[in-house]
Amino acid sequence: MRIMSKFITILLICCLFLSCKNEIEIPSTDTINILLPQDPERLNPVYDARSIGREVFQYIYTPVADFHPESLELTPILIKNLPRAQKEENGKFYYEIDLIEDAQWHDGKSITAEDYIFTIKSVLLPQTNAKSWKPVLAYINEISAVENDPYKIKVYVDEDYMLKLEIVSTIYLLPKHAYANVEALDKLTIAEIKAQTEEENMDASLAAFIEDFNDPKHYTTNILGNGPYKLTQWENDQFVKLKKVENYYGENYASNPFLQANIPNINFKIIADEMTSITALKDGALDVVKGLSAANFNELKNDIPQASFLNAPSTRYYYLSINNQNPILQDKSVRKALAKLVDVQGLIENIEFGYGTQLTGPLHPSQPYYDENLSNDIYDVEEAKTLLQSSGWTDSNNNDIIDKVVQGTREELTLDLLITGGELGQKIALVFQSEAKKVGIDINIVTKDIRRMRSENLYSYDYDLAALAEGQDIIPVDPYRRWHSENVKERGSNISGYKSETADSLITLIRDESDTKKREDLYEEFHRHIYENQPVIFLFSPTQKLFVGENFEATVTAKRPGYLANTFKIKPAKK
Repeated sequence: MRIMSKFITILLICCLFLSCKNEIEIPSTDTINILLPQDPERLNPVYDARSIGREVFQYIYTPVADFHPESLELTPILIKNLPRAQKEENGKFYYEIDLIEDAQWHDGKSITAEDYIFTIKSVLLPQTNAKSWKPVLAYINEISAVENDPYKIKVYVDEDYMLKLEIVSTIYLLPKHAYANVEALDKLTIAEIKAQTEEENMDASLAAFIEDFNDPKHYTTNILGNGPYKLTQWENDQFVKLKKVENYYGENYASNPFLQANIPNINFKIIADEMTSITALKDGALDVVKGLSAANFNELKNDIPQASFLNAPSTRYYYLSINNQNPILQDKSVRKALAKLVDVQGLIENIEFGYGTQLTGPLHPSQPYYDENLSNDIYDVEEAKTLLQSSGWTDSNNNDIIDKVVQGTREELTLDLLITGGELGQKIALVFQSEAKKVGIDINIVTKDIRRMRSENLYSYDYDLAALAEGQDIIPVDPYRRWHSENVKERGSNISGYKSETADSLITLIRDESDTKKREDLYEEFHRHIYENQPVIFLFSPTQKLFVGENFEATVTAKRPGYLANTFKIKPAKK
């Protein structure tokens, strides 16, 4: 009987197991591991954070409003509704911002009008380290709180500025209470702030505020955000760890994708080498990998068929920056000859397996104002030779490198091409080097970390060529930062060093034109000008390739950086 009893017990256990094998359960994982190819450096969007930083800070901070990842329409986040344009009797144009009353910083303090006003004033102060924001927010003329309402703000802007709604509604806010000597800003108007100089008699409290504001702690260690996740740990060049905020106010707005936190923990693993990241991916140490080479992306589809391989439109594009401050490269004929040595369609087909769209200028092909009439059939080695010869470049000493007297000295056309070491950059560089050799140009490929490249070369115009990428947003492009001659300066944002009165004039007209159709015509004229003068070599916009592990349900978006991991969901799994 004892034997029979044991047999029955085992049989019952087996039946129970078999009956449960098709039941659904949630995997035990509460963490999603995401690849970062480099350290984000700064985790505060106001402090000129890089595009790689956006992949992290988009969960720590939320702007006042943002473009919905699906509809791409401007969507309120920290405000009740998108602000409505209004005019006072004196003709002043303004927007009234109405913040939601339950929004909080991670320390539990409310987000108020004081934070909004503080952010605008801080950015506009000439001495603060928020340089990329200053040119845009400069269109704000006045700002004030609405009496007896701590959540309403009046923001006065130039009526004709093309992005007036976007600048007042898509900014990220700073917590005023996290900074020292803030009273120095309270007593200054926007006009007085813009007029501040480096004079020795600057108010001591204002100088103390500037010193505190510019302290790196505000974008490295003292990260006080308002998003669904908070920073818990950051080891440079190793990892960044985020944890879901407990009792987060955003839970009351669950339909808003920017406020969701479906996965408790988000870990970013910093791995620069693609093959190392693929090994980690195959070992299960990574759940999300963006930016894989086309060849590896296709191969992984066969190796890990249970994972998701997603493609999304990308507003990113690749280009070879040309240093227009270099006397040799100031010659338009040389720049155009260099461009004719790049078979962009061949790069897309042979290196990117078709995952890309060629472009001819600094505007993304998906935008309605991109001039599709400009020919992208540029590759022509023989024409490159002709351009160089017409500009006086010949091989005078028969050493297979063309030369010319430049500013009194005979110079050989030997150029350094800086790359960051990624597989795509390496392949493009080698192809370009081979093509350039055909016309007598010697290309020396130099691999350098992007941070060193920026600090040692790009910001000081101490380079010839550099393989770079540029990311654009959904909103209409403001070309001022990258293309206006005012930004050709030490640590300036116009890193190609291109100066043109025509370009400057068109940029100003674009920025001041509120009529969409007229602005599109100006964009096309600007596009044609850049096309004809070839200040850089435009390559292509890649299709966003995203690997997502089998445990997660994911969607992609055309909005940078192509996905929102906080909206991903853990897949139900079978036993």
